Amino acid sequence: MALLKIGYLGPQGTFSEEAALLYQGKVECCLCEYPTIGSVIKAVAAGEIDQGLVPLENRLEGGVGATLDCLSTSEGILIRNEVYHPIRQCLMAEDETRLGQITVVLSHPHALGQCAKFIDKHLSKAKLLPVESTAAAAKSLAGKPGYAAIAPRRAAELFNLKMLKEGIEDNKENATRFVVLSSVEQKPTGNDKTSLVLTILDRPGSLYRVLGCFARRGINLTRIESRPSREIIGDWLFFIDCEGHSDEFSETGLWQEINSEITFIKMLGSYPKGETDSVDN
Repeated sequence: MALLKIGYLGPQGTFSEEAALLYQGKVECCLCEYPTIGSVIKAVAAGEIDQGLVPLENRLEGGVGATLDCLSTSEGILIRNEVYHPIRQCLMAEDETRLGQITVVLSHPHALGQCAKFIDKHLSKAKLLPVESTAAAAKSLAGKPGYAAIAPRRAAELFNLKMLKEGIEDNKENATRFVVLSSVEQKPTGNDKTSLVLTILDRPGSLYRVLGCFARRGINLTRIESRPSREIIGDWLFFIDCEGHSDEFSETGLWQEINSEITFIKMLGSYPKGETDSVDN
């Protein structure tokens, strides 16, 4: 039997690859690298790969716009699983480099911002150079004495770098939630979550009444986020996560009641809740 092919957002040495490797430890599969979130999702839709793993939201920075936009418009794509991955930033350099010798620090702008306190305390005189990814920062260190990168542990392994300091992020609670996409719907497990996106009628109280449809049935909403629809000014998409499987909600008349207050609804999938214990502890 052929191995599942699972695509992920590259390049190697990023948190996306770390999350993909974490998922690979639970599901026997081979990993395929893609350059963008959109290309991962298109590959799933085309049947080029069996599943795709992409970032959905970060605890500090919120939803990942490219993923949300693609999910709202892509047909035949469903969330099948979710993976929570802690964001642990590391300072790395070539073997002979020491902390006191660093004059330049490279990383993605978000990573530099997430490590501001460490940089201010230990690298206040170093020049900060933003680059396109943490992996690119680590890869570019070869032959550059006095240079260091902020990147995941995986990048140090890939590019043969010395770890100067681990866990230098300001917020130890930071994590990214990744979702696994597939064209195959998940069956109820008894411990599920459902994601959907909708637009509401342009009249007073519509959002309140939609949320009330869930509340009256005792359905707990775990996330709600709004984004412009990118079609009409003032038209917003509402992304909602709630506890339970969509099959269960159908029996309560939820969707029929919601339909009177919306102009569009799309089920993004029902799937088992991800494990967050390893992230929180």
